[in-house]
Amino acid sequence: MKTTAFALALILLAGTLVVPISFSEAQVSELVVPNPTTNLTATATSSSQINLSWTAPVNSTADQVNGYKIEIRPFCSGSFSVLVENTTNTTTTYSNNGLAEGICYEYQVSAFNPAGTGNASNIASATTWTVSNTPTSLTAIPVSQSQINLSWTAPSNTGGTSLTGYKIERRDSCAGSFSTLVANTGNTSTTYSNTVLVNGTCYEYRIFAHNVVGTSLASNNATATTLQNPPPSTTSQPNAPTGLNVTALSKTALKLSWGVPSNTGGAPILGYQIQRNGTILVNNTGSTQTNYTNFGLLPAHQQTYRVAAWNSAGLGPYSNNATGITNNQTAITSTNISNLGQLVSDFVHQRNELLKQQREETLKVIKDCNAKIRNSSQENRTQIKADCKDALKAIKEAYKDARKQFKEDFKDFRDIAKSLIKVAKENKTIDKEDIKDFKKDLKSFDKQIKKDEKAFKKEIKEIKKEAKHEEKQFKKELELKKEEKEHEKELKKEAKKAKKDKHDDEEDDD
Repeated sequence: MKTTAFALALILLAGTLVVPISFSEAQVSELVVPNPTTNLTATATSSSQINLSWTAPVNSTADQVNGYKIEIRPFCSGSFSVLVENTTNTTTTYSNNGLAEGICYEYQVSAFNPAGTGNASNIASATTWTVSNTPTSLTAIPVSQSQINLSWTAPSNTGGTSLTGYKIERRDSCAGSFSTLVANTGNTSTTYSNTVLVNGTCYEYRIFAHNVVGTSLASNNATATTLQNPPPSTTSQPNAPTGLNVTALSKTALKLSWGVPSNTGGAPILGYQIQRNGTILVNNTGSTQTNYTNFGLLPAHQQTYRVAAWNSAGLGPYSNNATGITNNQTAITSTNISNLGQLVSDFVHQRNELLKQQREETLKVIKDCNAKIRNSSQENRTQIKADCKDALKAIKEAYKDARKQFKEDFKDFRDIAKSLIKVAKENKTIDKEDIKDFKKDLKSFDKQIKKDEKAFKKEIKEIKKEAKHEEKQFKKELELKKEEKEHEKELKKEAKKAKKDKHDDEEDDD
C-alpha cells in the first residue's frame, strides 16, 4: 500500500524511524499511544552505575510498542532531561553508566509506538555508591602492661554497600606521624586488641572504614597509656603450719590436725600440701581447713605425715613430722560397754569425714575440668574429657574401697557390741532402755548413711547436668561465631565480585 505524507510526518514527530514504511494511514490511525510503563525500579550497583527495570505497558504487543524513552533527574530535584530518546527495542532493562559517585538520580520511562509516546511511568530513584561515613566514638582502654583494647561505633551510612573492614592507624608515644597498624581488618567487628606494647607508654589511634568504593575519612583520635609494671611483690611464702597431730580413728583411718602458720606471708592461705611417708598425698587441699582424714589404710600400720601451706607466692616450708598407727581391731572392749553411744558417734564422725572429702575432691575435679574444656581448642577437648573421666573414676574407686573398709569396721563393731550387750544382759549390768537407745542409734546411723549417699549421688548428677548444659551453650556460641565468619566470607565474596564488575564496566566504557 501507499504510505501517506501524514503517516510519514507522524513517524518523524514520534522521534523514531523504526516504524515500517509499509504501515498505511488506516493502520496508523487505528492505533493510540501506549499505556504507561509500570513498576519502574532503580538499583545502584557501583559508584557510577544504576540499573533500571520496568514492566511493559498493558497490551504492548497489540499496541506495537517498539521502544522506550528514558528521562533522568540528577540530584533527585529540578526538571527531568532526556537520557535516551528512544531505546529502539522492547527490552525492559537499562544500565546507566558513567554517573557521579554518591549522587541521587531519579528516572521515568515512557513507551513508544507508531501513534506516539505514552505517559511516563512512576518515578524511581537510587543513589550511586560512595565511600562510607567515618566510624565514630573510638575509645582506647589499657588492660595490661602490654595491651590496649579499641572499640568504636560503625558508620551510620556505609555508602550504599557493605563494609569490607577497617583500617587502624597508630601513633607511638602519642607524637609524630601515624603509621598503619592494620591495613584492613577484613571483618566488620568494631573491636580490636593491640598487644605486644611497651609498658607505661602512650599510644594514639584512629580508624577508617573500607567498602568496595574506597576508604572513609578518619574517626576521632583516641589515646591510652599501657599500665606500668607493678612494683616488686612484698608477698612471701607462708611459714610452716604448727602443731601437726595424728590420731587413729579406726583400723583403716588416721586423722590429721594442725595450726595455721604464724605468718601467712602477706597473702591469704590457698590450701595445704600433705605428704605421707615422704610422698605427696594431697598436692593442694584447696581450702583453709586445718584437718584431714586419711582413709583406706591397713590395720596396725604406722604412717608419718607433714604439712605445708600454699599462698600466691608459692609453697612454704613443712611442719613437724607426726606419726600415727591405725588400730589393730575395732576399739571396743568389755570395759567400755557404757560408752557404746560415744563409739557410734565416733563412727558417724568418720563417715561424715569420708563423705565430705570425697565430695570436695569430686567437685574440685569437675570444676577444674569444666574450666579446662571451656578454654581449650576443639582438637584438645576430647583428650581433656577423657582425662577428666579417668580422674573422677580414680576418686570413685579410691573412696569405694574406703567405704567398703568402713562398712566392714562398722560391722565388726556392731557384732562385738551385740556380744557385749548379750553378756551385759545376762549379768544384768545394762538395762533395757540403754539397749533400746543403742539399737536406735545404730538404726538411725544406717538410715543416715543411705540418705547421705543418695544425696551425694544426686548432687553429683545435678552438677554434671549443669556442666553438660554449659557445654551445650558453649557449642551454640561456637556455631554462632562460625555463622558470623561464613557471613563475613560471603560479604567479602560479594564485595570482590562488585569490584570486578566495576572494573569490567570501566573497561567496556573505555
